Amino acid sequence: MKIALGLILIASLFANENRPGLSTWFSASELSRAGGGKFLMTPNSRNVNMIASVKNQSFSTSFIFYPAGIQAQSASLIYPKNDKIMITSINHISYGTFNGYDENAQKTENYTASDTWIRLGYSKASKSIPVSFGISNQIYISKLENHNSTSVYSSFGIIWNLDKYNLDIGGRIKDILLIHKSTDIRASDNSLEIEMGFCKKLTYLPLKLSIDCIISNDLRPKDYFISGVFTISKNIYLTIGTSTRKYSQNTEQNLTSTIFGSSGLGVNYKNKDLTIGYGLYFYGTGGFSNGLDLTINF
Repeated sequence: MKIALGLILIASLFANENRPGLSTWFSASELSRAGGGKFLMTPNSRNVNMIASVKNQSFSTSFIFYPAGIQAQSASLIYPKNDKIMITSINHISYGTFNGYDENAQKTENYTASDTWIRLGYSKASKSIPVSFGISNQIYISKLENHNSTSVYSSFGIIWNLDKYNLDIGGRIKDILLIHKSTDIRASDNSLEIEMGFCKKLTYLPLKLSIDCIISNDLRPKDYFISGVFTISKNIYLTIGTSTRKYSQNTEQNLTSTIFGSSGLGVNYKNKDLTIGYGLYFYGTGGFSNGLDLTINF
């Protein structure tokens, strides 16, 4: 029962109308920013990267623990060269093992459910204008008992870098369905999303502030996000975020859930070759998810 409730919770919180797995968070940084900071460099995120200023090759991995025993793991490699970056990654989420029953309520074999993404991304900075762009192609494999589907998605985006104002303005079209094959007779809907936002480094505070918006394919705003990265010292920084999901998830059970629901908090340590981060996300309906990020430069 707990597992079933957990699946309902995840599907409702990361609401893509037909394929909720497309909006799963795979990074502790994403958790701690409550899904905000969409145009920051986040290696294990499924978001297409448009930052082309990374200097070092790196390996990143993340582990996310959702309610009801649902777990997500990610691994990625980043290859920067001059003003270009290549990213390869794999993301996997396991929804658990379930008891199987036939139409007569007789017990059958247990079955599992999972989603897996294999991603190849590319980003490049323009040499003539202050613009960076990126593209990401992903193979998405979804399994539920004997039902399997394989899809190919593409995403692309662009960032305008206004260094004079310490400001980045970005836009992205996410999850354009190119190919879909499934054992399910139902058709797959192309529920692409448009994301827009900006990120500004404040002059008088050690804070990088991000404000983002998700727009559905019918051009209606779905959610707004506000998040920040606070620099505490040379090696330590905090992340925090919240969104308008605070209102849709608010059950008015108690004041604490109302205030902290649909919000995230994280702490990160960084030196020359190592970054470790821990993040939390609190649901407006109660409970929380947490995760760990690890990045090693080489």
